[in-house]
Amino acid sequence: MSLYRFKSTKSNLVYIVRVEQYKCNIYAVKFYQKSHRLSPNKYRIMTNTFEPRRIINTCINIMLSIYKENPKASFGFIGANGFNEDTVCTKRYRVYARIIATYFSDKFFYHKENIEKSAYMLINNIALKENPDLTQQIETFFINQYDYFE
Repeated sequence: MSLYRFKSTKSNLVYIVRVEQYKCNIYAVKFYQKSHRLSPNKYRIMTNTFEPRRIINTCINIMLSIYKENPKASFGFIGANGFNEDTVCTKRYRVYARIIATYFSDKFFYHKENIEKSAYMLINNIALKENPDLTQQIETFFINQYDYFE
């Protein structure tokens, strides 16, 4: 696991980006406002700073640096549901998916979405060519690892 810290130039709030590495070279990218770090709901709390693009762009830059270091890296994330929101196609998920589709080309990544769980995977095409079952292996791993995906 790697932690990154950055401060927003707009709101002056500090954010933490947590990158977890799993088997098959997949990295889960998560972020939260530092002041919420002890909350069990840190990924669900809305900051209402109206700067998601700045925060997400920072996460994308981290992903690109990981990809540069590991050309077989794949990525995944979940658009956590807000309070009083279902887990299906969350507001966060819709924003993240739109931005990710803009920055990560189909030429380099297979985009696999699970709208029911608001989950998104970017499967590295080089790794996928070497292992055509990679997508299924990653999905099976996360289903076995987390009750959320059952």
